[in-house]
Amino acid sequence: MYLAITVRIKIITDSTSDLTPELAAKYGIDIIPANIVLDDVEILDDGTLKASEFYEKIDLSSRSYTSVPSPQIIWEVIEKNKDYDHLLIINVSQKLSGFFSASSTTAKQYRKDNSKAPEITVYDSKGVSAVLGTIVIKAAQLAKQGLTVKKIIKTLDKFRDEDVRVWMTVSDLKKMYEGGRISRLRYLLADIMHAYPIFSLVDGELDLVSKDFGFERTSKRIVTHVQEFYKKNDKVFLWSAKTVPSDNHQLFASLVEAISTPKIVGIEEFFVGSIITCHTGSRVYGVIAARNFKLD
Repeated sequence: MYLAITVRIKIITDSTSDLTPELAAKYGIDIIPANIVLDDVEILDDGTLKASEFYEKIDLSSRSYTSVPSPQIIWEVIEKNKDYDHLLIINVSQKLSGFFSASSTTAKQYRKDNSKAPEITVYDSKGVSAVLGTIVIKAAQLAKQGLTVKKIIKTLDKFRDEDVRVWMTVSDLKKMYEGGRISRLRYLLADIMHAYPIFSLVDGELDLVSKDFGFERTSKRIVTHVQEFYKKNDKVFLWSAKTVPSDNHQLFASLVEAISTPKIVGIEEFFVGSIITCHTGSRVYGVIAARNFKLD
């Protein structure tokens, strides 16, 4: 008679996943906080700053970006979970942040210094914000089902590459211009003509996929992107982004809620976090869509 050996797996991510404390607690996920730098002042992205205060600080800053925490903070999260058999650390896309590299280096050093350390796997989500959050929740659900880390990663690879997509727009490009992310000409033309860019994640990087004129037309174009990517009868879960309450937010949310094709199995709103708004400012709107996913 053989007894099955249960491997205790802990899922860890970083704060750029935009997971709420409630969702993290529900799925037993630990979160490593990033650093937000606003006009050379560092703020730990640990959820203590209210969303309204955060967006105000972002919009008033002349220089904003995120950075990875010190190795000590990552080390402390690993140490806290040392009694697990395997730690699966799922980070923001390594093309957007140094988190993956920092986690990998710290994990390697931790295992070198601790003979009884758990196995540690660091995984590149190629995602950010709720894309990363969705992948992390999916991993936690798979771990709860008793899958091995190897099988979890194989499932996540397919889920990440084929099932999860984001489309987002920015209604005020001032922050992107100030940060050197778009040219002055593009900024002025967009401001005069009300031309809105639509971004998506392409192989782990934010890429301009289309554009339209006027906020309502642009929002409808985002809905069209969702409908064109998924098949008619696909069951799709949606995250609708929110920041500062506005007429634009209400319009965007209503258009997302009206999607009937593909089949929508759930819609949740989420606050857009640091890594996006540090680059775009608070006037960002978007939808993350995930096939083969649903909150428990």
